[in-house]
Amino acid sequence: MKTCVIGLGRMGRRHLEAARRAGLTVVGAYDPLPASVDAAVAEGAIPREAVFPTFETMMAAVRPEAMVVSSTAPSHADYVCNAAAGGVRFILCEKPMAVSLADCDRMVDVCGRYGVRLGVNHQMQYMEQYTIVKEMAESTAFGGLRSITVAAANFGLAMNGVHYFEMFRFMTGEEITSVAFQADAAIVPNPRGKEYEDRSGQLFARSATGRRLILEIGGDLGHGIQVVYGCRHGQIIVDELAGKLRAICRQEEFRDLPTTRYGMPATEELRQIAPADVIEPTADVWRGVLAGGDFPDGIRGRHAVRALVAAQVSATRDGAPVSLAGGLPIDTKFPWA
Repeated sequence: MKTCVIGLGRMGRRHLEAARRAGLTVVGAYDPLPASVDAAVAEGAIPREAVFPTFETMMAAVRPEAMVVSSTAPSHADYVCNAAAGGVRFILCEKPMAVSLADCDRMVDVCGRYGVRLGVNHQMQYMEQYTIVKEMAESTAFGGLRSITVAAANFGLAMNGVHYFEMFRFMTGEEITSVAFQADAAIVPNPRGKEYEDRSGQLFARSATGRRLILEIGGDLGHGIQVVYGCRHGQIIVDELAGKLRAICRQEEFRDLPTTRYGMPATEELRQIAPADVIEPTADVWRGVLAGGDFPDGIRGRHAVRALVAAQVSATRDGAPVSLAGGLPIDTKFPWA
């Protein structure tokens, strides 16, 4: 299937490999920055003759069936909508899906109108650090997942924190309904340019049934991603960067005791799992988009952006909880990359 890639930065170059692994044939690419093009060509990621001077010339010359949109976030909506209107049948867009809820709505509407299958590159449902934990947490031994605590570093709420909104939905089967975000005073700089900003701080999100997501991504934290999955009968702790899992749960005869009996005899398991990766899970997202069915589509991508917008609003209200149900700014464009 003829495929084009928009954006040849670090993630865009990974998308070239991911698309090929998914069985797609990359026939064209476009990036307005010569430095990004030069880097991709120098790495052997794509031949220079396959790089086009504009999006329009690429579309006219190649007439692609599939497209990756891996440019900076402010341009996602226009590229996705123009590609859909131009005959592209399958589109994979990087996260965050867009910089406003209005743009998300437009992307979903246009792709629906033209019968285009739109995916957003939230890969969690294909990564064993989540699939293994989900199976364990839902087992009788652990008694169901109640909370997720991510103790990470200064990786940016929009750049990386947004992934955990979709991870929460996948792990719990529930959408986030409210967000409270205590943002640090300092703005997180973005290497893509001075026009882009992100935030660090502490976030607390809830679902309708009271399940929780807690993100500790303070600006004074410089290493690691540890995730603690709190269950009725135990905990599962994952070092996402090292690929290490530690699971502790009550022994069977103590499971029905009150949660206040938190020190009951327990069983422990240590396991090595695949550390966080980008390319193969992205190829898996492509496989999901091409096959249809259950994959991270535009609806899920839009929900992650809704949670992100709610966090931005909460930050302006001294961290007060903000509902995702309504009243969020639709047209406001945020300076995310």
